[in-house]
Amino acid sequence: MNCDEWFEQLYRYIDKDLDQIAWHDVDQHMKGCRPCWNRYEFELKLKERLNNSCCVERCTETFRLRIKAILERF
Repeated sequence: MNCDEWFEQLYRYIDKDLDQIAWHDVDQHMKGCRPCWNRYEFELKLKERLNNSCCVERCTETFRLRIKAILERF
């Protein structure tokens, strides 16, 4: 599995929506590829942050622009 193939499965991996074989392939790639591991950690923390703050507090325009800039880089 290369990084592009890994990325195509990332969100399904995070959501635990992969069969055992696909999960193992994604997991093995991530454990051996630091950039993919870092991306996984970022996405996991972002999802957690969004889940914890959704509809509870409004974010500032500055924060919105920072998130937009980060997402546009990927």
